[in-house]
Amino acid sequence: MIKIVIYSLSNLFRIYLLRKYIQIFLEEEMEEKVTVKEIFVYGVFFLVNTGSSLAFHLMWLNIFINIIGIGLIVFLYTKSIKTIFFLTCSIYMIHMGCDVISYFLLGSMEKWEINLISAVTTAILIFICELLTERIVNGRKKKKEGRDVPLIFVPICSMVIVWCLVSVMGTGNRRMFIVTVSVSLLIVNFLVLYLYHLLLKAFSQKYENEILKQKVRIYANQLDIILQNEDRVKRLRHDMKHHMNELKLLAIRNGDTFIQEYIDSMEGFIKNPKEIVSSGNTEIDSVLNYMLQRAKEELKDVEVDVRLPSDVSHSFDINVILGNLLENAIEAAKRTQEKRLNVKIKLKQGVLRIEIENSFCKKLPAESNGSFFLPEITDRGDTHCYTTKEDKEHHGIGLMNVKKMVEKYNGIMEACTKGSFFYVKLILYM
Repeated sequence: MIKIVIYSLSNLFRIYLLRKYIQIFLEEEMEEKVTVKEIFVYGVFFLVNTGSSLAFHLMWLNIFINIIGIGLIVFLYTKSIKTIFFLTCSIYMIHMGCDVISYFLLGSMEKWEINLISAVTTAILIFICELLTERIVNGRKKKKEGRDVPLIFVPICSMVIVWCLVSVMGTGNRRMFIVTVSVSLLIVNFLVLYLYHLLLKAFSQKYENEILKQKVRIYANQLDIILQNEDRVKRLRHDMKHHMNELKLLAIRNGDTFIQEYIDSMEGFIKNPKEIVSSGNTEIDSVLNYMLQRAKEELKDVEVDVRLPSDVSHSFDINVILGNLLENAIEAAKRTQEKRLNVKIKLKQGVLRIEIENSFCKKLPAESNGSFFLPEITDRGDTHCYTTKEDKEHHGIGLMNVKKMVEKYNGIMEACTKGSFFYVKLILYM
């Protein structure tokens, strides 16, 4: 039984090293996490290889099973015949060479001991070959150069210890001690290799995080420069408007239509048609420009008057209000013949005033008496809101969110209809 356990452990380590060896050449084709297909193929190869070696002891059968098994495993990661042939032959030659070296190093022992200790020694020799191969390949790629050099001394020292034990103690009653030490060294080698790759992965992630942080700092610095330039351009464009207006007045006084047309063309070039609002507050401007650009595409008459300082606070709450109100206003206005929207936003001495007027084609319920009932929250926690949309169960939520924001700032909200127009007025104490 102990023979089966020890041989199985050494063979399992060899298969683990087999995957590490393939990863040296096909790292890009292999997924970071082990897949179910890989587990199945490696598991079948382990069972067949270990079972045939323990049951039959036939050299040609073992050679056939190893070559076919290694080839199928390589085939998991690449379909290139040349690559499959190269990796299969190189891996098997390394394994066979390590078997031969191990046999001659321990050739003086009894057959039972050779099967066990030789299996452990072969696994350690394959470990050394895997490290040397990784060193050579990565050295050519200029990756991880020099970091895995000390690691190679672990399997070398393990080999020396096993060789010394065999040479000094020989055979007899001490053979179980030699086997125990050999298996312990095999486990130590496996743990060292596994921990080494975990540390290497952690180091790589830390290095990538540092690079990412550096890139973020670089981009943040560049963004600051862009924002500063944009602010200067805006100030210059603002001043240019005054200068161009003065020039246009002079041209009008002198009756020079050519200069007037030239100045008009310059104004049209300077103005960005998609920038309807430019208060300086990036968050609020983004929502307003998006919603108002949509309104200009779907409606006929859109008037906008926005006066906000660049350092407006509570941008998120204001965007919730503007987004919901403008969404409702545009949806209602585009169903009318007038297709009209009028937006006025002003912040003065900490008081925010929002007025939205839109054309409206549907009548409110009779019980509203011309007033628009805002969302209400009953004692049971239910919401109640009049809406003109067909899906009444899932609409009115936007106005309910607006009302919550109004209550948050102890504000006032009025909504009513006058003829074919719908009005919403808000006063918020910011």
